[in-house]
Amino acid sequence: MKHKIQISIPEPCHEGWQNMTPVEKGRFCASCQKKVLDFTYLSDNEIIKVVTKNDNLCARIDVSNLNRNLIKTKTKSNYFGYFATTVLAFFGLGIENVVAQEKPVVEQTDFKYLNKATDSVKKIIVSGLVKNVYGQPLPGAIIKIKGTKNSTNTDQNGKYTIEVNQGEILIFSFLAKIDKEVLVRNSKIINVILHSGELLIGQVILK
Repeated sequence: MKHKIQISIPEPCHEGWQNMTPVEKGRFCASCQKKVLDFTYLSDNEIIKVVTKNDNLCARIDVSNLNRNLIKTKTKSNYFGYFATTVLAFFGLGIENVVAQEKPVVEQTDFKYLNKATDSVKKIIVSGLVKNVYGQPLPGAIIKIKGTKNSTNTDQNGKYTIEVNQGEILIFSFLAKIDKEVLVRNSKIINVILHSGELLIGQVILK
């Protein structure tokens, strides 16, 4: 059974995030002398866990997570899924899920190895699903290979397929959503969640 709650920020803080001091799991606001937690990339379960255990809490959060039902779900053990994921990862066919970040972060790779194995580094077909924080597919999202003119769009179900070289970078974007850059390694399935890009800071009120 799913339990739903909502959170809001009635009075947003106008202090700049970049002006705050970085601390664990967030930043410290010198203006109000409080720690501001970063909820930007947290799941519904993680947000609920924090807000239900803390009063007078300040946070930075994507506006798409405000004034909507946050769904707390019980996780079930899935030994078969774990086994299958392990096997797929071993054979280089793992599934990669990516959440958009405020500033695109690209993981580094060993290009010496890629250049050495020129025979094995060839074009691969990458496919996946692009959706928003509500889990809804984003039709018409753009997937572009960085540094090239090659690109594709998601279909009406938010699905895409693109041919790319290992070691190249895919850029995901949709309207005002934050762009996300993903380095293509061994995964042939890359799923992406794009946030709205609008963030608020302030005291979180649990409804």
